[in-house]
Amino acid sequence: MSTLLNTSGIAIPHGADILINKARSARHERGRQLLIHTEVVDGPLVLRMRRLNAARDQTIGRQILTLPLLAARLAGGFIAPATQEILYPAIRQALEAGGYEDIDKVCQLPGMPGAVLSALRDWWDVEAPASLPDNARLRDFTLLERRVRGALPAGMLSPPDLVRAALERLHFAPKLVGAITIQGVPDVKPVWRPLLQALCEAVPVRWIGSQHSGRAWFAGEIETYPTGAALLLSADLCADPRSEVREALRWARALVTAGKASPNEIAISAASPTAWDDAFLVLSREAGLPVHFTHGIPALATREGQACAALADILLRGLSQERVRLLFARLPRNPARESLPGDWAKGLRRSATLASPELWRHALEQARGERADGDLAERALLPILDELACGIAAADAVGRRLLRGPAMALWRDALRMAPPHAIELSLQALRIADGREPGNSIAWGPAGHLAAAPRAHVRLIGLDANAWPRRSSESPLLPQHLLGHLRLPSAEAAQNDQAMHDIIIDQSQSYTLSRAYRSATGSLQAASTLWPKDKERVVGRSAIPAHAFSESDRLYARPADAGKDPQVRASRACWRAWWDSEQHTAHDGRVRPDHPLIVDVLAEVQSTTSLHRLLCDPLGFVWEYALHWREPNLDPQPLALDHRAFGELVHSLIGGVLRDGVPPNSEEIGIALDREAARLADTWPITRAVPPGLLWGHTIAMACERALRGLTEALGEQRGLTWTELSFGEPGETLHPWTTLAPVPIGQTGVSFRGRIDRLDEDSARGAAIITDYKVGAAPERKKPVVFDRGAELQRVFYALAVRSLLPELRSVSSQLTYLKHDPARTLSLTNEELERAIEQAVLFTDAGARLQRSGEIAPGPAPLFFDSLSIALPADLDSYRRVKRRSFAQANGALDKLWSSP
Repeated sequence: MSTLLNTSGIAIPHGADILINKARSARHERGRQLLIHTEVVDGPLVLRMRRLNAARDQTIGRQILTLPLLAARLAGGFIAPATQEILYPAIRQALEAGGYEDIDKVCQLPGMPGAVLSALRDWWDVEAPASLPDNARLRDFTLLERRVRGALPAGMLSPPDLVRAALERLHFAPKLVGAITIQGVPDVKPVWRPLLQALCEAVPVRWIGSQHSGRAWFAGEIETYPTGAALLLSADLCADPRSEVREALRWARALVTAGKASPNEIAISAASPTAWDDAFLVLSREAGLPVHFTHGIPALATREGQACAALADILLRGLSQERVRLLFARLPRNPARESLPGDWAKGLRRSATLASPELWRHALEQARGERADGDLAERALLPILDELACGIAAADAVGRRLLRGPAMALWRDALRMAPPHAIELSLQALRIADGREPGNSIAWGPAGHLAAAPRAHVRLIGLDANAWPRRSSESPLLPQHLLGHLRLPSAEAAQNDQAMHDIIIDQSQSYTLSRAYRSATGSLQAASTLWPKDKERVVGRSAIPAHAFSESDRLYARPADAGKDPQVRASRACWRAWWDSEQHTAHDGRVRPDHPLIVDVLAEVQSTTSLHRLLCDPLGFVWEYALHWREPNLDPQPLALDHRAFGELVHSLIGGVLRDGVPPNSEEIGIALDREAARLADTWPITRAVPPGLLWGHTIAMACERALRGLTEALGEQRGLTWTELSFGEPGETLHPWTTLAPVPIGQTGVSFRGRIDRLDEDSARGAAIITDYKVGAAPERKKPVVFDRGAELQRVFYALAVRSLLPELRSVSSQLTYLKHDPARTLSLTNEELERAIEQAVLFTDAGARLQRSGEIAPGPAPLFFDSLSIALPADLDSYRRVKRRSFAQANGALDKLWSSP
């Protein structure tokens, strides 16, 4: 037999090297098996924390898995648990198959996929007995469950199938998972218990957990955490949920700054944290504290989620200029967005709704000259708008065109969860990771996550009745009365919350509790059965904190420091000026005499609208014309035109027909009016907000009805030369009877104005003229002549002043109001001495208003009969404010008080 030499120089027989190699491989395999160790955890917080600890310890061979991942590891191959993204399409496919006895009528409801997923999770978590009650709902559900499992892709298994696949390969457990430690799991759902029981016979299995863990069924080794002497520091009774969050952040910052704990040792928890999420999002960012949302943050709180919401808004509610602008401001970088020039919206009137691609096309064509790249915006934008106009049916195609990256992932998830028409609900339900590491952050999440990952310092919030523990609930699809003796996990919420509370406290060093006296909606709330009434401490909303969580909270805690802040000083001074003093102050509108802004705006040419504001609301005149405050367009597509816009529509119809030179024939008037209405129906939506299509057609019809009365009255009685839509004081292309287009001065006040008269009839032979102002509303009921109507009808008096000034040869001028709502139209006239007296008074009022502005003694005018958009800048309790300032305001506005009480 030939021999070989080993590395020591010792001769060994030929072939023995094979045996040596086999022995070495066996020893290596046994060593590898001994090195493999699997930790089973429950929940995302503990999964990430245990993996972080393993990385810090530089351990080799340790696997940290959840129970579904453990079963998938044993099942082998490419087996994986069926996730929510996979289950939703399978559920929708199963529902669309139909053929159900009891649920067939509700299969297509938007919330059905979510309800089915919740019921399936409950169903799979329990061990369903072999015999179940025989009823239509259970037969439907078992059929639905079979269809869902059959529709899952290959390799994606439901929990029961995953357990069966793992049990078939249980003999590989020593090599695949090695010794198992169940680390801190509060309880194991019945579906996973057969797998763990079988693993106890194949490999060593040890369960380390709290004494409150549900382990009575477990046959392996049990180890219990030592019971800690947790110290209850406080039980705070707060005003509302937001106050609870504020107190929790104060508590957390106090621990960190005092050096008692690092952020990874602090946790805040609630049984169901949804009610506090928004407050934590806002206040934690204000505080600058690292707060990790273990259950994820709402997708709509991110930029990507807002992009999806803007797209869904257009697809569900239709095109509008505001929605399109918002969408392109939120979209992520993509070819569709980058192809748009930067000035694509230049020249578009912000007041226009633009509710259809055709309107967008016309508006973009009209504004083409104001853009640098000509029709580039049209070529890039119009194809996108055509797709958006298809509505929610095109959600998938539009999403692929406009969204990229995380935004596209959110859009696809939302479309999987429910039918496209319910995408708003889907987006509201989506949550995403917040991007923080739990290893260096304060944990905020549900109690189930914290119970599996204990921390030294915890704060439990929301200990109100029916909030902790929560009331047991039933599945909408599987109510308890149909299940017999079978109980689903959702029916045991109260017991689970009690157990989570005990486990969290048992594993902590110190803890605090809090509850809200009132809910977010203001209703009173009773205390939980877990609330220690004897340790309760009332924390008022205005209480000064011992430790502030942010800069604003610090200023609130230190009034002396806050009082040095310029904004705080200004606001306190304003408050005192409004309520503690009857004097007329700068906070009421008073400014220094001859303020440059006011002098400049009075030097400008006024319109009849600005004159009305000058004389009827002196403070509003400063806000609107000196400071240029404007009411935002909060309703991009109103259901009806406001009174002023409707009047402009009627005037435009009358003026358009009369400009065409229509003869006084009723048939010709009707044809011309229809032609002008069709033109305005197309052009108005390009420049201003109009109602939706059907209502817009009805509005046009109503305007035509009023305009026809005005036209019949205008063309039926010729009184010399008739002028319509006659402008003065401004350049115009239409013919006019005066020799100058200069603004008309108002006496010796230094104020000049311009305007447009609805109709002027000039009879040069008689030296007379009649001014007609069309009103779309109803005539007043009172019998006294209407002169100023408390300032509402100043316009027609100023028109008479303009005609007197521009046509001095006239011997007689009359001004009339024609109310078109009545059939026939009703007219109220102001003639001769009454009109002359009104003109003189209007000049005096204008002089008084201008002197008041120049003097700086500016105060709010009388309370408006209807809503005034500028009143938002005044105190909310406006009646009380006016009572406090009544004398000083009356003294400041004394010169105009006669106008405000005039008939």
